[in-house]
Amino acid sequence: MSERFEGKSLDEALQTAASALGAERHQLTYHVVLEKRGFLGGTKHVVIEAEVNEAALAPAAAATPQQDVHQPQTRPRASAPPRAERAGGGSGGRQARGGRGGRDGGERESRGGRGRGGRGRGPRREEEISDDGPPIEVPPQGEESQGAAEVRAWTERLIELSKLSLVVRSEENEKQIILRAYGRDSSLLTDRHGELLDAIQVLANKALTGRKIEKDIELDCEAFKERRVEALHEKARTLADLVRQDKREQLLPAMTPIERRIIHLALQDDADVTTESRGDGFYKRIAIVLRPAAESSTPEP
Repeated sequence: MSERFEGKSLDEALQTAASALGAERHQLTYHVVLEKRGFLGGTKHVVIEAEVNEAALAPAAAATPQQDVHQPQTRPRASAPPRAERAGGGSGGRQARGGRGGRDGGERESRGGRGRGGRGRGPRREEEISDDGPPIEVPPQGEESQGAAEVRAWTERLIELSKLSLVVRSEENEKQIILRAYGRDSSLLTDRHGELLDAIQVLANKALTGRKIEKDIELDCEAFKERRVEALHEKARTLADLVRQDKREQLLPAMTPIERRIIHLALQDDADVTTESRGDGFYKRIAIVLRPAAESSTPEP
C-alpha cells in the first residue's frame, strides 16, 4: 500500500520515501498528491504517495543515460491529423481542436447536464439509485434528533453543490453524530486514502461543531473508516513491539490529522511506549518512542 511523504522539493520527498521504505530511489513508484509553489515561482512544498516496486530494474538497465528513471513514463504522442481536418472546414477550428467551448460542451453532455449550463441534479433520491447500474441498497433513515437532521441537511447540501451522486443517512451516540454516504460516487470519497471523505468531515466539524452542534461529526462510506482504523491499529501495535525490542523509535510516514489521532489513541494506554507528532503543516509524522523510565511499568531485564 502506498504511503505519503513530503519535502520542499520532489527530490527531497523521494529521498525521504526511499529512506523510510528502505529502498533505492529507482525502486519507488509514486505520484504527486500536492505541489505548492512560492509567490515568485519555484516549488515550495511537495507531498507524494509512494510505494516500493520490487520488480523495478536497476537504473543502468531500466533507462538510457538521457532518461530520468524517477519520472513517470509518458506515451509517445500520436501524429496530428492534417490542419484542414482539425479545423473542420474553417470556422469550427477552435471546437475541433478541443478548445474551451468544445470541451465544456462535451462534459455537460457526458455528465447529464451537470456542467455550467445546467442547475445540477444533486443527490439522487433513494428510488433513483438503481437507474443506471446494479441497485445500491440504502437503509431507511431512522429517527434522528434535530441536531442530526441539521448535520445531515448541511452535508447533503454540500454534496449537491459538489455534483456528487450520493445520499446520506445519520446515526447518533452519546459523543458523535455519524453520517454514512451511499451512491454511485462512493469511490470518489474513499479514493486516495479517503482524502475527500476526510475533507468533508473536517468542513462539517469546522462549520457546525461548537456552534450549532455539541457532538463531533464523523462521515463514513462503505465501512471505509472501520477498515482504516483496523489497519492503522495493527500498524501501531507492530511498530510498538519493535520499539520495545530494539529500544529505538519508529517513525511513521506523513499522515492527516484524522489518521494521526487514530495512532495516538491506539497507543495512549500502552505502558511502555508513547507517541509524538513531528513536523509542521497539515501532514505530520508520528514517532513511536519508549516512555521515560519513571513512567514505564515494565521492569528492565
